[in-house]
Amino acid sequence: MDVIQKLNKLRLERDMSVYRLAELSGINQSTLANTFSRGTVPSIKHLEIICQALGVTLAQFFTEDEEPMSLTSQEQNLVNFYRKLPTAIKESIDNIVNNT
Repeated sequence: MDVIQKLNKLRLERDMSVYRLAELSGINQSTLANTFSRGTVPSIKHLEIICQALGVTLAQFFTEDEEPMSLTSQEQNLVNFYRKLPTAIKESIDNIVNNT
């Protein structure tokens, strides 16, 4: 997998400039420009931040067989909230969702 090529593909699919990606990720624009122009592979920390700005997780980024699924910020918040719930409440939610 070409990490730079995939990042660029995701960025372009979202009609996002390097400048806008820099704004959303908080990573310096020149750092991102070097990433795309020179093929400098970002650190895992920066890759995770870039992926978040692009609306994908690292797992989705590295999945090659499937189209990455993007979550809205509201959906991401819901998933994060769900993960913090006690097991009993998660089971109740699963029962409600699966029985509708």
